[in-house]
Amino acid sequence: MLVNILKIGGSVITNKDVEYSLKISEVYRIAYEISKAYKYCTKHMILIHGGGSFGHSTVIEHGNVEKPYSIAQIIWFMKELNMIVTDALNAYGVPAVSFDTHAIFYRDFDGDLKCFYKPLEKALKKDIVVVLFGDIIFGDRDAEILSGDEIAWKLSTIFKPSRILFATDVDGVYDRNPEEPGSRLLEVVRISEVGSVDMESRKKVDVTGGMKAKILHGLRYWNSELREVLIFNGLKKDFIFKALCGESVLGSRVVL
Repeated sequence: MLVNILKIGGSVITNKDVEYSLKISEVYRIAYEISKAYKYCTKHMILIHGGGSFGHSTVIEHGNVEKPYSIAQIIWFMKELNMIVTDALNAYGVPAVSFDTHAIFYRDFDGDLKCFYKPLEKALKKDIVVVLFGDIIFGDRDAEILSGDEIAWKLSTIFKPSRILFATDVDGVYDRNPEEPGSRLLEVVRISEVGSVDMESRKKVDVTGGMKAKILHGLRYWNSELREVLIFNGLKKDFIFKALCGESVLGSRVVL
């Protein structure tokens, strides 16, 4: 069973600079593109979305993700966003089922991320599209934020896809802040060289580490089955559909 893993950045589906602000037209466009991919090229998909202005704003507001009320609020807002995304997928005929991230992931004392993946595996075998999201998880040490990026990387070690797709709000990885004049899109990014590239976020709140963290997870989770990790612009029409179906799209390819 060949599984496609797609992470959709929170800034693709929300206005990250405005608290709890949804890009509803983008949500439905993306749902439509995924429905086309489901119909024409792949029925085995794991979709993970970030929190955007729903998750990050709540974390900043509460400050401490270890307090019970903070945990409850963050999870509630993330589930609200997740429900909207999952409903949009089903509205376009995609049999999408959401799985609560905090119910199947935890971090042990050694810092290793554990996943109870059997329900996901059974769902995929029934051609169910699995939907997950960045969330609070409970660990041996304490509660913490688990990013959608790390979820995507971790699941790649379990389901062994040949590709991981990261849909962002920029064309890929740049040699500096993409808003600066003269910035250059990098077609190939070596994880070992990430430290020398300026990837600071563009004045947007991101409590999960941004572009650099997205790539550096590969040092921990890279496996021999991966042939491509692609970072591309999910706001461009048909890019998500094309990427899921293996067609070429503009972006940055991450290699060891």
